[in-house]
Amino acid sequence: MKKVFKMKILHVVPSFVPCFAHGGVVNASYQIAKKQVENGHDVTVYTTDSCNERLKFEDNYNVDVEGIKVFYFKNISNTFKNKLTIDTPISSINYLRRTIADFDIIHIHEHRHSLAIATHRYAKKNNIPYVIQAHGSVLPFFQKEQLKEIFDKIWGFDILYDASKVFALTDVEKEQYLKMGVSDDKIEIVPLGINLDEYDNLPDKGNFKSKYDIDVNDKLILFLGRIHEIKGLDLLIKSFNQISNENVKLAIIGGDYGFKEELEKLINEYDLKNKIIFPGVLTGEDKLEALVDCDIFVMPSRYESFTTSGLEAMACSKPLILTKNNHIHTWVKDNVGLICEFDEEDLSKCIETLLNDDKLCEEFGKSGRDLIYSKYDWNKISKQIEGIYENCIPKY
Repeated sequence: MKKVFKMKILHVVPSFVPCFAHGGVVNASYQIAKKQVENGHDVTVYTTDSCNERLKFEDNYNVDVEGIKVFYFKNISNTFKNKLTIDTPISSINYLRRTIADFDIIHIHEHRHSLAIATHRYAKKNNIPYVIQAHGSVLPFFQKEQLKEIFDKIWGFDILYDASKVFALTDVEKEQYLKMGVSDDKIEIVPLGINLDEYDNLPDKGNFKSKYDIDVNDKLILFLGRIHEIKGLDLLIKSFNQISNENVKLAIIGGDYGFKEELEKLINEYDLKNKIIFPGVLTGEDKLEALVDCDIFVMPSRYESFTTSGLEAMACSKPLILTKNNHIHTWVKDNVGLICEFDEEDLSKCIETLLNDDKLCEEFGKSGRDLIYSKYDWNKISKQIEGIYENCIPKY
């Protein structure tokens, strides 16, 4: 049996817990780091104090998060960060320069940010191997394309090319790395996962509906993610407006990324105020209650590399509806849910199909839960990641 070595691991990520409102990267980096601590490794995170409100601790450079040593470097301007998604953690440069040689391996989450620039520079100088996990942001697309292209020319391509390995969530993302010029032998398919033990004892049905005055007999459609233009929530509301069943409610759960006002205009236009709720960001038991009470999980994205909240819905035996813009649509289709074009008529048709077919929902739900247990368990994925680390570290 191969001897297990205790590794000194550094994760570099723009935002970290408790800032779950900043999207899936925060949760993924936290889950990976937490599992590595459980597996006996020495784990550190370099991040920023950025969140909807600036994060403040008694000592920002000495925070213990379930055994993870976290350094929340101060951004010069949190407003600048939240509006332009540009980090300015100047103090991190000296920390990286002085401490980077202490680590065996570095895991950079996303690569178009200032912490990644400094990490790449000092990792290369000190011959410390690092891996990149782009989390769906490999190509410069959707917003700020020109700025991303400029970043890539100055820093981005070098950050990608000098990595020991890059992690692709799916085969689609692997093709994107190849398009960016990353060699095939550097690419590893590493999906995201969930903690299955959190879904062993689910809350009683009806708690979420009771809290939000939803009739127990009403059907509930659920979206769980950032309220951002890229998520296609305007399409969801337009499609929801076409649903013929009167006893259906829609819950849009997540933090506002500047798009809620547009959605509220649509809701007023279609007179749907009494049918759509915005509970905000839900975590822990509150999130589980929403998943348990929903009948259908919908992620109508304009672009999506993965859907962790979809995995959470599958763990609660719920059927999915995704657009073809989601990279995981190939294994979701007719297996754990339905796939539609980015089109309000097609999405509405898929919703109606599941609302009117309890047996199909049950079949998709069972298949989804079985798939989660076989493939998307963080315990299995963390072992895969640690194996990749070991192959990158010279002493292994």
